[in-house]
Amino acid sequence: MADESGFSAVERDRFEQCFKRFMKFTSQGDEMSRTNLNLLLDEINSIDYSSKIVTEEEANALIQFKLCRLIPLHDERLLVKVCQTVFNFTARQQLNLTESTLLAVTEYLVGGAQRCQPWALPMILQALGAVVYENVGLLTKFHDILLSRRGILIPLIEGGATEEEVLRQAVQTLENMTIKVSGQTYMEDRYASLCFDIFMKLLHKIPTTRLESMIQCKVMICTLRGLQNLLAATKIMPSEQLGPLLAGVRTSMFHGISNIPVMVPETLHPTPLSNVEPSSADKTPTSPQKSQAEDNAKGQGNKKSKKRKPKKGKEQDGDQQGQPDHGQGQDDTKLSQAMNGLSVEGQVRGEQAVFRPAWAKISSSESDFSDTEGGQSSRYRSTCAKVRQCALACLHTVIKNTDKKVMFGYWSSFIPDSVTSGNSSQIQTLFTIILKDPSPKCRMGALATLTALLDGTKTFLAAADDSDQSRTAFTAFSTVLGSTVHELHRCLLLALVSENFPLTLTQLIKCLSTLISNVPYQKMRPGLLSRVVKQVRNFLGHRDPNVRVACLTCFGAVSAIQPPLMEVCHIIQPSRTTSLSLSSSTKDLPNPVTAIKTNDPVDSGFSSNQSPESGNLEAGNVSPGLSTPSPGISGTQTPVYADPLLQSQASQTSWLIKLCVKNITPQPRGFGENGEYYTEPLPVRLESLQVLAHLTKGYFPIIRNSLPILRDLTCKCFEDSDGVIRLHTSKLLDELTQALQKDIQALDQSDGAQRLSSTEVHQFWDYILNGPIPKILQRETHNPVKAVTCDCLSNIGADVFNIISMDKRILCITLILGLTSDEDRVVRSSAVRTLGVYVLYTCLREDVNFVADAANAILTCMADSSLNVRLKTAWSLANLCDALVLNKDDGDTEFMEDFSDLLLQKLFTTATHACQDNDKVKSNAVRALGNIMRYLPTRSLAKIPFRTAVEDGVKALVKNISSGAMKVRWNACYAKDILITLCSVVTDCKNFKVRINAALALGSPAERCHYGNQDLYLHVWESLIKGLKTAEDITDFAEYRYRDSLNDHICSAILHIILLTTQEDLTTLSDLLTKEDITVYFDRFKNSTKHKELPQAEEQLRKLESDGSLTESEKSVVNILIDLCRIEDEDEEKEPEKTAFVQTYD
Repeated sequence: MADESGFSAVERDRFEQCFKRFMKFTSQGDEMSRTNLNLLLDEINSIDYSSKIVTEEEANALIQFKLCRLIPLHDERLLVKVCQTVFNFTARQQLNLTESTLLAVTEYLVGGAQRCQPWALPMILQALGAVVYENVGLLTKFHDILLSRRGILIPLIEGGATEEEVLRQAVQTLENMTIKVSGQTYMEDRYASLCFDIFMKLLHKIPTTRLESMIQCKVMICTLRGLQNLLAATKIMPSEQLGPLLAGVRTSMFHGISNIPVMVPETLHPTPLSNVEPSSADKTPTSPQKSQAEDNAKGQGNKKSKKRKPKKGKEQDGDQQGQPDHGQGQDDTKLSQAMNGLSVEGQVRGEQAVFRPAWAKISSSESDFSDTEGGQSSRYRSTCAKVRQCALACLHTVIKNTDKKVMFGYWSSFIPDSVTSGNSSQIQTLFTIILKDPSPKCRMGALATLTALLDGTKTFLAAADDSDQSRTAFTAFSTVLGSTVHELHRCLLLALVSENFPLTLTQLIKCLSTLISNVPYQKMRPGLLSRVVKQVRNFLGHRDPNVRVACLTCFGAVSAIQPPLMEVCHIIQPSRTTSLSLSSSTKDLPNPVTAIKTNDPVDSGFSSNQSPESGNLEAGNVSPGLSTPSPGISGTQTPVYADPLLQSQASQTSWLIKLCVKNITPQPRGFGENGEYYTEPLPVRLESLQVLAHLTKGYFPIIRNSLPILRDLTCKCFEDSDGVIRLHTSKLLDELTQALQKDIQALDQSDGAQRLSSTEVHQFWDYILNGPIPKILQRETHNPVKAVTCDCLSNIGADVFNIISMDKRILCITLILGLTSDEDRVVRSSAVRTLGVYVLYTCLREDVNFVADAANAILTCMADSSLNVRLKTAWSLANLCDALVLNKDDGDTEFMEDFSDLLLQKLFTTATHACQDNDKVKSNAVRALGNIMRYLPTRSLAKIPFRTAVEDGVKALVKNISSGAMKVRWNACYAKDILITLCSVVTDCKNFKVRINAALALGSPAERCHYGNQDLYLHVWESLIKGLKTAEDITDFAEYRYRDSLNDHICSAILHIILLTTQEDLTTLSDLLTKEDITVYFDRFKNSTKHKELPQAEEQLRKLESDGSLTESEKSVVNILIDLCRIEDEDEEKEPEKTAFVQTYD
């Protein structure tokens, strides 16, 4: 370090002397002045600029006031040396130029490029490229001269350059012009479009052009980066250019690693997936493809496992080999951050950070490679690897900026769909790079690209299915997709066997996690997940914590699979008896968490007799070392939790829970000597908490007996000093309490499954409420923790809340009411939502004091400025009004007398005003308004303020029924039976769900007088009959599934009206029922389900028929209605009729 500092000091002194002489220099215009100037330039360019020796002030002053003024443009020899100085200051010293200096030097260099001799052009373009780097927004006045077809760069690139180096520097400068910097304006769309077209031509032309190999690589690098910059900056992706762009990028992905002659296709055409017979994956174990795959796996595994001796002074050691190089560590980290793709802009900035020093280094004459033949070969291999990196980064950006549905059509160009295509050397895919590329950065880039390609494709992969193994002449699309899914698993597991570079290994396991999150395993043959877990668990003890985090993410993805799978159940539980079982330890030990720490090492539940390489990785075969049940009881089946095998396994503590608890809690060093403990890195602890949350949410019946462990773990983690740990602990507790609530609600089901009793859940809540919860809600400074803990309290459930002690009830209510006025809006929204849950608990909704306190808190929050708070409050307000209606329906007159009319009026006014709020608030506001109208006592209606409130409320409901979001209209139909508006909705609304709820509302009045006079009554009949007929006119196929339901609800509404029919109504209905025949609709209604209204309506009509005062016309109407309601005996045994659609798809 001393030597380096001394060297920098010497170079700094040299520069200072040159700088002072330059600033004092005055040209006399004679030959002596030119000679002195030439010597000064030679001296300043001879300085070593590898370390920081120049200040920005010095650079700006020297460039603007001396170099650009002293040296004339016609003197090319001095001009070239000025360009070298400018390049040294900007590219090597990384100095920022002021705007005035930037404009002056750009104008100077542009002028030089326009009039110089061809031999000077490369150096001028090199300096110009360094100057415009990250300054495109400050050089708008030069965009036309630089970027137009009549400017400098485009003509040189399109054929005007006679030298290869000129072409390279021109493309480099154009690439630098495409870099977008935040806070700066970007180039106009016409220039961006022109640059895109130029880069596209180069992408297709350069790989097949006869150029010096290094020049060719560097031009390709600049082209790919330029395309990536444009895509990231402008987000433009012309649909007609996508195929050609992918064709060029795909060719560049394999530059330098393939012996196949380079040939760039004109375009790639989107296809669903290539129609390849997938049976090759299912042949006998002796098939040549399978043997070759196994040999490849073993060969790669053996090759990678050998230790290599590190070489010194070679860049390719860090790039071409599997082990990182100290000199490349920083670049690797930056590339990893860039390729992880947190955001497109972040990726672009990361790529710039990686490649600028490399670009400056490539352009220099001082190479890190020797001039021997071997050194040149190594440099070429490294440059080819950079081409592939840039191609993969460009493809990654294309995927991020392209619609998933569009990109899915190009899958067959990048992902193999069978073992045959995956093993063929003639078919190149992303796995060609992942499995065979010698550069770990390229492998990592390919994995990041594959991850982006897989992410968000769950809806497309939902069609994959390989459960049907019958051989047919036609290969179904679902079968091809299933084969592709198998091949993805097979190739990624092969890569997992051979990969040993930590950054690439991390990305590989992340890619597996993304794949797991998107594949419909319920439609796949069992075994895929088991092999993944078996392979990944070998890296749980990896020295790199990032790899361990990726493993946990993978386990979390497996645990989050929905619907639950039997295979996952057997993965979670140990395959053999462990020393810690529920009956012997979990319930009896005072601290189950401590018991796990002091127990045997964590058992993964799999046999460890085999090495990772020894397993058969062919898709469709279960590794022999894996203790996975036969396909008959795993994989595609939804778990039956009453299954004796699962019940016996559930009595033991899962290996995954042991692993997570071990990661989260402090562990003793060595054998506990000196009482020293260590904790895992924070990301490992957080990911372990998330795995437990996924397990609890999806597979609680399997880990139910580990409840004491999870309870103690949450209490312990709430005491952690790190707020992020407490936050994830609160999320785990939220999932755990939701699972407990579902368990209690399912106690009445007689399915034979073991469940926790109310007493056990009561004990759990007693423990939690005596522990950290009150402290968290009262003293926690990390607001998200407080908010999620509020959500936890809402999961107690009515049954458990009824049996907890009174002091615990008061504690919960007091905490929640207090938090509704918290300073943080997220806490307020969580608290008011919990209040909305509590108000429906029977023991609380009958307490008029609590309901009044809850109402006041809700009224306060409804005036909140935060939309999220108002949204949650509107939901709670609707629940509060539900509680009022329930009390009225239960005949709780004491409550109705004690509840304040003034408070009720405030609720009425607030709900009416909320009907004018955001649509998300309206949907619950109309529900609240309708419930208040149902609740209003007779005494309240006699008061003038309530009459006004009712009128305003009715107007608000009418408005929301007729217009607005569908959910608002839906709830508004529930809220008020406004006949005219409802009649219009039930016949004309395009949304069938809204029409269904309008029909429900039309069938809600309890008395005939509520339907008005004869004319209004007839209008309701006409609307319902018209609604039956218009239900057949489906313009949106998405509504088809609601057609039968709409038919049933309209028929139910008609039956309800028939029950209320009087003799006076029969004459009114005579003409209508004689003219309109609705028998076919009622036949469908009878076949679909049985309703108690049918016999009741028939009985009511028989009573009318027995009335001797009926006229012949009235008797005819009664007979028509009786025929509608009659249930024939043969109809009871008749199977429901199926339409052609149901026969085909049901």
